[in-house]
Amino acid sequence: MNTTIFFSKLFLDACRDTYKVYNYFKLKKNNNFTIFYKIFFIKFFYAFEILRNRIKPNFDVINQKKKIPKNDIFNEELNLVNLVKDLDSHGYTKNHTIKDNITEDILKEALNYDNFDINKLGSNIEIKDLMVNKGESLNEYINRLSSLGISRLTKTIDLNNENLTLNKVILSEEIISIAKSYLNTKKLSINATFFISNPLKTNEEEKYKNAQYFHWDNDFTKFFKLYIYLNDVNLDNGPHIFVPGTHKIKKQENKLCRLFSDENINRNYSQTKTFLGKKGTFFLVDSYGIHKGLTPKNNYRLMLNIHFGKGKILYSENDKYINFN
Repeated sequence: MNTTIFFSKLFLDACRDTYKVYNYFKLKKNNNFTIFYKIFFIKFFYAFEILRNRIKPNFDVINQKKKIPKNDIFNEELNLVNLVKDLDSHGYTKNHTIKDNITEDILKEALNYDNFDINKLGSNIEIKDLMVNKGESLNEYINRLSSLGISRLTKTIDLNNENLTLNKVILSEEIISIAKSYLNTKKLSINATFFISNPLKTNEEEKYKNAQYFHWDNDFTKFFKLYIYLNDVNLDNGPHIFVPGTHKIKKQENKLCRLFSDENINRNYSQTKTFLGKKGTFFLVDSYGIHKGLTPKNNYRLMLNIHFGKGKILYSENDKYINFN
């Protein structure tokens, strides 16, 4: 692909994606009038790794907190310096785990929220059909969703709820320190989305909507995501997959923010990282790198996806913005 064609495609992609994101998330509602231009600036200029790579981690934030002793949230001590180094070097961290009682409370809260993204569902689906019925077990609820033909259900979590158990994790000293260090900022935008993925046969359009093709995100000048598995995840129920190092540099044909086939990724990169884990497992990923969720085969997957972005961009009224200045 010659340079002129590449830049033309990049510009058109940025225009398309800005318009789509601006309207889909109703960004004007939760941000000021400049948000359209801000998103376009990110979609176009920060598609170039050279700009994004200039934002280096600030290790001064965590040098005094290399390890925070085990507490009532996480099952092990978190070495913050190593976590930020891994995120910066590889684009992802090792798995860690949240305590069982915290995980259970997070799952209960997530299941009971009603902020569903119904835009991706059929017009005959109503909110009441998506709620957990009184006395209904988790398996019964998942089976009912499957009977409605729902391959993936998403909902945003209200992070401005002061009593939310999830906030104990994402606003913990450990996670906030990592975010401030890796993003090199004192201004954070945080969004949490809950996903239920079912092992249903899906067409190409559904796979596209369900993020089950390789792709990369470009939502802030710099950002990362915290993934929490809320049930056991193995190769049969849709683990997260990441292509190491692609948060720093991508092959020319993957620099456009599009969907890529498995054949394309296998041809261009020597390895992928697959995240398996028990219920309560969490890990961090710089999703500017190429990634996808595998399509569940035999069982469902419950997962929280929490993004931490540099600066202020609110993608939902349930997002949380924190200015530490």
